[in-house]
Amino acid sequence: MEYRNPTYNTNGGIDMEVDHPAFGWIPFTASPEDPEELGRTLFEDTKGTAAPYVAPPAPTVEEIRAAMPSLSPRQIRLALNDIGITSADVATQLAGNEAGTIEWNYATYFKRTHPLIVSLTPAFSLTEAQVDSLWLYAAEIK
Repeated sequence: MEYRNPTYNTNGGIDMEVDHPAFGWIPFTASPEDPEELGRTLFEDTKGTAAPYVAPPAPTVEEIRAAMPSLSPRQIRLALNDIGITSADVATQLAGNEAGTIEWNYATYFKRTHPLIVSLTPAFSLTEAQVDSLWLYAAEIK
């Protein structure tokens, strides 16, 4: 069988594409323990030429924050209350910011990377890392 782009994977197998007679080029993983002979044969045929495994880069802080779960208004308010920040404190910080006040009062969920959250962080002398921890804490509030 024809193959291309063999590369070791994190499990010690070899990922590649094979030219399937009916479907054309499709992904395939070969392994020395494959229950099918084709998998074992392709592993033997490619193990000397397969590219080494390269771990994907670690996610950036921004990617980690973007992947954090959304919070309900209840969760975020309870978490803030637990660290001594009340709804009145937030209202004071948002005084004169009509759009921010509307967001705070009527949003059905909050994302960690939302501009309102980002803008309130320094207003309460919190670091981004502290907000990350608080965010994950709030996500556990059921």
